[in-house]
Amino acid sequence: MKIRIYETDFEGHPVECTGEYFSRPTALAIVECMKMDPFNASLEPLEYMRKVLEAIGQQKIVLPMVPEQAAEKFLQILAENKYAVFIDTDAPDYFSYPCESDEKL
Repeated sequence: MKIRIYETDFEGHPVECTGEYFSRPTALAIVECMKMDPFNASLEPLEYMRKVLEAIGQQKIVLPMVPEQAAEKFLQILAENKYAVFIDTDAPDYFSYPCESDEKL
């Protein structure tokens, strides 16, 4: 699974063509990587996912209690709300994928 998680602006809106790429075998492994910073590393995956959903105004979403299922739903919610984009796993070099706005230049 490959995904790009966009950074946000000062108002919490996703900024296209920014952010980090994650390539891991499972959604839960991606969430584990996403939370690796001094402020979130100690959180359990479900706690971290709920915190992020609250930050983007999606606190009413109920995640499954099974962490892997919750991670899959969490990443899907991020993508549906334009905070992330899934990358084709067969892509030879997903780090160089152009963003939609690159095509307008």
